[in-house]
Amino acid sequence: MTMKNEIKNIFLLDDEFPKIEEFIERGVYGQAINADDLYHLALYENWGSLHYLKELIKDIVTSEPYKQGFINLIGYSNPELALSDIEDGITPHVIIYDWQYGQINDLNSQKWLLELINKSNAFIFIYSQIGETLPQYLNKKEFNQHSNRFQLFLKGSKSNSIFYSEEFILQFILMEVAESAKLKIHGLDIEFSKNNYLKQASDILYLERIFGRLNLLEEIKNVQFSLNDETIGKILESTNEFLYYSEEKKVLISPDNKSTIDKIQSLQKISFKQVADKFSIQKLEEALERGIALI
Repeated sequence: MTMKNEIKNIFLLDDEFPKIEEFIERGVYGQAINADDLYHLALYENWGSLHYLKELIKDIVTSEPYKQGFINLIGYSNPELALSDIEDGITPHVIIYDWQYGQINDLNSQKWLLELINKSNAFIFIYSQIGETLPQYLNKKEFNQHSNRFQLFLKGSKSNSIFYSEEFILQFILMEVAESAKLKIHGLDIEFSKNNYLKQASDILYLERIFGRLNLLEEIKNVQFSLNDETIGKILESTNEFLYYSEEKKVLISPDNKSTIDKIQSLQKISFKQVADKFSIQKLEEALERGIALI
């Protein structure tokens, strides 16, 4: 694994780190929690239902990039502590953001998340036990304009995505510090390199939403477990499905959106690969998800 030169700061925000007397006396929870203290908690304390978060911490700290000094893991029990460090010049590259802090207050969670988005350039994993209820907030205009900056994952989920939640977060972090990476998807090792279709590992989720989890896994097998320009092009060409395109109206329309199709003249069919090549894979996913995409 060839490392990049830049050290990556990984912020882990969660208020459910196990509380132990020694750390309380030292004031550990009221400041940035260093990786050694996080690792101590992961090794020796009971995390209850958050055992998967414990394992993620252990996997990060025992990874080769961490051992070589390319990853700096910092924990925060309150988002305001992380925001204070950002204002003091500590730049996060990846933020793992728990939605809930103490008594559930969605207004505070939204406010803190928006501040983290606006005050950093980090990619943010919104990592929550109530993931199914959050799209109603994340689809708001103030968040939607930054949708390429964050991804929602359910804590401990092993079925809702092509990736296990923690598996994906770990592999994303490792790829941030490596020139190339071998991702693990449901136990399969996948060679991934940045390409014209997918700029970062998280963009694989666009492919999942387009093809569905099981179909995408099968397509990945068909291209010898490698995702690059050539193989993604083959995956896109493998389907006979299409969108409608209006050059005059500058829109892409899903075939399922019958009412809009009937209202627009001079529509032409355009294949999935043509959409991705001419516009982007994000626009392809948007048109399929919403029924229409402006271009």
